[in-house]
Parts: sequence; structure tokens; C-alpha cells
Amino acid sequence: MPKYLDYSFLEPATKMPPLKHQPYDEFDIMASEVASYLVKIPSVRQKLFDMANSKGFIVYDPVTKTWKGAKR
Repeated sequence: MPKYLDYSFLEPATKMPPLKHQPYDEFDIMASEVASYLVKIPSVRQKLFDMANSKGFIVYDPVTKTWKGAKR
């Protein structure tokens, strides 16, 4: 049975005020008010971290007690 992503972590986004995000021309995601708002939601930030960790994109180094990008 395939595992489906539970999107409930995005529920707080339903309270988002009007923000700018114009995906055309010289679009820069780093300048998006919408993207900035979304990553400030704790559940979104936690899900992003959990996904990067569980899929092996980041790893914890117990010696230095830091996280770093995984060599792939």
C-alpha cells in the first residue's frame, strides 16, 4: 500500500493574509512573501526538516552535535 503524505501540516496556511507571490518573468522564490510566510509556520518547518532527515538529505553528527548536508 503506498504511503500518502498527510497535508494537515499545511492547515495553518488557511489563515494566511493577502501576500505577494508573482511566478512569472524573473521570479525569485526568495523574494516571495507567501513562501516566507509558509516557512514561518512551525508545522511546515517541522515537516520540511523531517522530510530532509528521513530521506537522507541531512544527517546528524553526534561528535560535533550539528546537522549537515549528506553526501549523496
